[in-house]
Amino acid sequence: MLGNVERPATPEELVVGVDQLVSLPEVCFLVNDLVNDPLSEVREIGQVISQDPDLTARLLRLVNSPYYGFESRIDTISRAVVLVGLRELQQLVWASSAVETFAALPAKKANMAAFWRHSVFTAVTARLLARECRVLHPERLFVAGLLHDFGQLLIMHKLPDAALAIIALKDKGVADHDAETQVLGYDHAAIARALFEAWGLPESLRSAIAAHHNPASSEKFPIEASLLCVADMVAHALESGDEEGLVSRIDPFAWATLGIAESRMKHIMQEAVMQFLETLELLLPGAVQRM
Repeated sequence: MLGNVERPATPEELVVGVDQLVSLPEVCFLVNDLVNDPLSEVREIGQVISQDPDLTARLLRLVNSPYYGFESRIDTISRAVVLVGLRELQQLVWASSAVETFAALPAKKANMAAFWRHSVFTAVTARLLARECRVLHPERLFVAGLLHDFGQLLIMHKLPDAALAIIALKDKGVADHDAETQVLGYDHAAIARALFEAWGLPESLRSAIAAHHNPASSEKFPIEASLLCVADMVAHALESGDEEGLVSRIDPFAWATLGIAESRMKHIMQEAVMQFLETLELLLPGAVQRM
C-alpha cells in the first residue's frame, strides 16, 4: 500500500490493461509477424506499412535524413526496406509508433519536455556508442535508448500518487530507480521490460532496457545493457552540462565491457549534441519549438 492507494505488486500486474491507456497501431504487430515469417517478401511488408500514411511519412523522413546519408531520395517503404534493412526498419516502426502514441498522453508540459529530451539524447548517444564499438545493427540501440524510460510514463499515468511520492524522494537526492523501488518495490526499467514483453519486442531490447541501471545483471546481453547504461549517463551529463569527470562516474562494469577509449568520448558527445535536435524534430515534429 502507498498511502490509501493500492499499487500493483509486480511490473507485470501494472502493465495489464495498458492497451486501454495506449494502443499501438495494428501495423506494428503485422510488421512483426511478417518479419518473423521466412516466407514473407519485402513487397508485402512495404504494402502493410504503406496502409498507414502517417507512419509512412515519419519513416520516410527518417530514412531520408542526413543520418542515413543516402545519395538519392527514397520514395517508397519497399525501397527503404532494401536499403536500411528489414530488422532496422522493423525497429524504426516500433520506435516511431511508440513515440507517436505515448506523446499523445496528457501530462505536464515541462515534465514531458524533459522526458523526450532525455529519451532522444540517450537514443542518439546509444547509436553512436554502438557504432564506436562496432556492434551489429546499431539502430536497435537507438530504439532501446528511445524506449528505455517508458516505464516512467506508465508510473505517471497509472499511479499518479506513487509518482508524487517518487518525485519527493528524488528531490531529496535519491536516484530515479532507487526512489521507484522504495515506493513500488520495482523500478521503471522492470516496468518497461514487462510492457515490451507483452508487446512482443525482441529479447535483446527488453533485456538491455531492464538492466540499464545494472548492466552486470544481464547474463545474455551485457554489451547491449552496457551501451544503454553509458548512453543514459552521457545523456544526463549533456543535459545538465556536467561532462567534467564523466568517465569516473560511469558504471565500471559497463565501461570495461565496452572498452571505449576515454579520448573518444568527447567526439561522441559532440556528435550526440549535433544529432539531437534534428532527431527530435524527425520523431516529434514541432517538439523543438514547444520546448
